[in-house]
Amino acid sequence: MADDDANDATGGTDLSRRHYLAGGVAALSVGTAGCVTTGLRLETEDVESSDVFDSVSLSESWTASTATAKVKLTESGAKESNVRGLTTVASDGSSTWAGTVDAGQTSVSNVLLPVGESATIVAANGSKEFVGEVSVRVVGSTVP
Repeated sequence: MADDDANDATGGTDLSRRHYLAGGVAALSVGTAGCVTTGLRLETEDVESSDVFDSVSLSESWTASTATAKVKLTESGAKESNVRGLTTVASDGSSTWAGTVDAGQTSVSNVLLPVGESATIVAANGSKEFVGEVSVRVVGSTVP
């Protein structure tokens, strides 16, 4: 009993057991999460001709499922078009991410984009009316 108490007090056996279990859970998570995509690149269409979107850029170089991007709006998009929301729409028409935009905000971080398929980032105004869109596709090398 004294040995058990000593191990509990110092964390010896329990700490080793916790590290082992945490490592096992991490390995299982990676093993079941699927493939990792590295060397991410963003292909965009319609950004140059958009009155609302200034640019879209990736915030990371690898991911397991969705990529994080930063969207910059033009001054006129933010103010005159009154952009109040962005939504990422997958090629099948389903919404994969939605976020709000504050009045006058020209930069939105943590926009989630699907990897390996075309998507559209749609901008809406305060009345939820469509004011602009840009087509995107995140590509890279898949590692099993």
